[in-house]
Amino acid sequence: MDRLLQFHSQSGVGFMRGSPPPGSSGGLSRLTAVVPVAAPGSVEAETVTTLETFFEVVATVTESIDRVNVLMCEMSKKHEQAMDTVNVAKCDAIRKEVGDLDDEINNTIQKACKGVEDMENLTKKLKETPEMEGRFAGVIRLEENQRRFVLQKLSETMEGLQKRQLVAEKNYLSQTERRIKIAYSNPDGGEMDDETAHQLAMQVMEKGATTAIFQQSKEVLAQMLETRSDIYRIEMSMRSLNRVFSDLAILVEEQGDLMNVIIRNIDSTNLYMEKAHRELQQARAYQRASRSKLMCLLMIGVIIIALFVAAGLLGSLL
Repeated sequence: MDRLLQFHSQSGVGFMRGSPPPGSSGGLSRLTAVVPVAAPGSVEAETVTTLETFFEVVATVTESIDRVNVLMCEMSKKHEQAMDTVNVAKCDAIRKEVGDLDDEINNTIQKACKGVEDMENLTKKLKETPEMEGRFAGVIRLEENQRRFVLQKLSETMEGLQKRQLVAEKNYLSQTERRIKIAYSNPDGGEMDDETAHQLAMQVMEKGATTAIFQQSKEVLAQMLETRSDIYRIEMSMRSLNRVFSDLAILVEEQGDLMNVIIRNIDSTNLYMEKAHRELQQARAYQRASRSKLMCLLMIGVIIIALFVAAGLLGSLL
């Protein structure tokens, strides 16, 4: 994050205390608006205003994500209470609470998705002209990194919600099978096996209770039909999640394309580094060879000079 800090020092902006940069371990705590740390000029003031607007949207999205996480835990507890409750009136009240929580979760997720789209639109405004894109290059990089971070957290939260819904659906189906095994018996009066109980449970979930076996206990049948309604509600919620995932797929694809470009650049850099390393080794080999040749030439030169000196001395003596 040194480059981010360098950008802050150059543009005259900084984060309030308690506002973690994208990718940090600071969690999804509330992000406060950026404020100037130095007397800004015209460009710096425009940068501060742009980032303030952007991080207001970021704060809204992160609040929505935190709220979804809280609601998920509450809804999981309500599902467990509904399965453990025998009183019909109390169970109906819990089911109503689950429905309200499910509606609030869907609305909050839609709000978070709208915020992510607003973040993207704010960044696009800075790219309307090449002049603006060059002037706000640092701001654009900062906003794109923050948007990818928030988008990742939102996707993780939605995946967690989907897993919780699948677990609740499985538990409701298992509860229905247990009720069938306890309350009903085979036509011959024998105990019902697991496979038959599962088939009857699926019949209740898909087609309704048309088999004569279900006439043995109307009360248990009514409870199973209520459970079927719970499962239908969960499936509708997951369909809504799938639609949101489809809406976010474009943003994730854009992020994936950007990552592919980065990976290609890294691969190209590695190739250039390997090539440079080979050329450096070759240059060192040439350098060693040239030094050897230079030493040989120096030795030959010294020998020739010594011969001339010796010849001169001999000539003077003769």
